[in-house]
Amino acid sequence: MAGEQPETIVEEREELMVPLTTDPNPTLRTAHFLKPSLASINQQPLFKPPSLSSPLTDFEPGEWPLKLVFTGWIDPQKNWKTWVDQMHPQHQSTWRKAGINEAIMCSTYKTRRNHDLFWGLAERWCPSTNSFIFPWGETTITLEDIIVLGGFSVIGEPVSKPLETTELMKLEENLLKLLTQLKKTLKSCHQEWMKRFMGKGSELEHIAFLSLWLSRYVFGQKFPNTIGGNLLSVAIHLGRGTRLALGPAVLASIYRDLSLLKETIIASTELRMDGSDGDVLSLTLQAPLRLVQVWAWERFPGLRPEPNAMNHGEPRIARWHGLKRLKIENVRMVLDSAQDCFQWRPYATTMTNWSFPKFYIEKEEWMVVDSYLDQELQSFAQCLRVC
Repeated sequence: MAGEQPETIVEEREELMVPLTTDPNPTLRTAHFLKPSLASINQQPLFKPPSLSSPLTDFEPGEWPLKLVFTGWIDPQKNWKTWVDQMHPQHQSTWRKAGINEAIMCSTYKTRRNHDLFWGLAERWCPSTNSFIFPWGETTITLEDIIVLGGFSVIGEPVSKPLETTELMKLEENLLKLLTQLKKTLKSCHQEWMKRFMGKGSELEHIAFLSLWLSRYVFGQKFPNTIGGNLLSVAIHLGRGTRLALGPAVLASIYRDLSLLKETIIASTELRMDGSDGDVLSLTLQAPLRLVQVWAWERFPGLRPEPNAMNHGEPRIARWHGLKRLKIENVRMVLDSAQDCFQWRPYATTMTNWSFPKFYIEKEEWMVVDSYLDQELQSFAQCLRVC
């Protein structure tokens, strides 16, 4: 309709604001707030904020009766980088169109698990808000981190998009039949899958490559080292250059697994306190949880090893490739006392060979988010919208 105001993601109003100077006195000025926001201290919040509580228990993680399997946090297998290097020259234009080029490159880097840090973060996870609650405040891994650290697209068609042509459905059917046959002969594991398709030079090889990438590095399967038949349609879409919004699905899986882990920690702690002998809880975590550890390394300087120097063109996660964990006597204490050193905007810091995303600009400006806007800027707008 003529004269209709465009939808905005911010609200403009006058408020008392503390200036970014040494002057502590607030001044009344026009400011912009991301929606939804509270306009008054008397207004009821949308939900009750979680309490900034202390850790669940004094037990050390090693004392918890808990067994974890990380099917979504697996090292790159032998010859994986070789296969990526072979496929890249022929398919990189398709990967860029589908928004997966950098994410595939990220899968060639190894992130060693720091159990103490991961447990410390898991203790502080709040399932009701999908955030980490520390004595000094609340923070979380977001779509912005999924873009920068994982290289995943947050815009595009949903991951559940069905195949719409007979040709593509037939391709999926043939792959499913092959996968079923391989499972019967116990040859559907990742290494056997690679041996069967690597170097074949056909579209089938490309779809098989993407199926392995999705099953091992993006959406880990319940049973380790297996190819997900439910991901074949996703691989076919990506192989044809269809951009899918993998980022939100990846973030949702991370939130899901952190919440499952927190609930299991509580249950295992109760077992430990009850003195139950021999009872052990098991949990399979399928999300790419290495992104959570890298997120923490980017933000907690006191908990990270010395990062690698980045080479030109490398993804951000290359900073942490193969690094051994930093030995910290008390990770809980470091997490709980990080209020003065926590890095709120690590990706906006100048670093050698780090190319800032287009949404990190020196001077703010208004932009209309439509199909004509650069995809990087569309992605950042998606990060700011309320889901």
